[in-house]
Amino acid sequence: MSVELYDDLGAGYDIVIQWERRLARETPFYQDLFAQHGVRRLLDVGAGTGWHARLFAQWGIEVVALDPSAAMLETAREVTAGLPVQLVQAGFEDLPRAVNPPFEAVVCLGNTLPHAATHAARMEALRGFRACLGSGGVCVVQALNYDQLAATRERFQPLSQGTANGQEQLILRMFDFGPETWRFNILRFTRADGEWRFDVSSATHLPVFGAELERQMREAGFAEVRLLGGFDGSAFNPETSDMLLAVAS
Repeated sequence: MSVELYDDLGAGYDIVIQWERRLARETPFYQDLFAQHGVRRLLDVGAGTGWHARLFAQWGIEVVALDPSAAMLETAREVTAGLPVQLVQAGFEDLPRAVNPPFEAVVCLGNTLPHAATHAARMEALRGFRACLGSGGVCVVQALNYDQLAATRERFQPLSQGTANGQEQLILRMFDFGPETWRFNILRFTRADGEWRFDVSSATHLPVFGAELERQMREAGFAEVRLLGGFDGSAFNPETSDMLLAVAS
């Protein structure tokens, strides 16, 4: 799992996400799902700056938030202060030994899974998710709609603007397409002392295609896998869905 890109980005990561709007949209989906599965304890894999962990902990869920990036966890520590959230610096390959299973829910959100950049690494991650899940539990994996991106060859994600560490920043995310893996690049423009400076951080992604993920999750030991195209519960459509959301048990 790539660490350098997120250590470089640090607090600037939150410029990319409009958290208030995003969490408001996602809340009903997770509340219903977690109620169905009696979720009291949850593992958040690739927790980033901790906003999902914060949301879930505010509902009284005990959260273990795992991420390999020290910079992400530093921000997550501030975001989740005072809540029942345990922060663990570890990656996919450290599951399940880095945590104390079982959990009623395992979530891997925010396009984290593509950072398992080989099929072997992805299968190891999915088996780790399954090993952490208790009987009757649920696993949620969220990714971009790579089926659509591969068809359209759309390289650029929307431009983001905000302030990090007191400095104005512009962040552009873009892909370089390869035959199997893609290069995910973050171009960051920072204004300091009236001048703009520029830096680039990159990570390797293994695209997550819908049918392939369903098959791999079944191979990893999940008996039931549903592919959704959004938090409204609509079925995944590789041509039109905004995202890929796999719900497995």
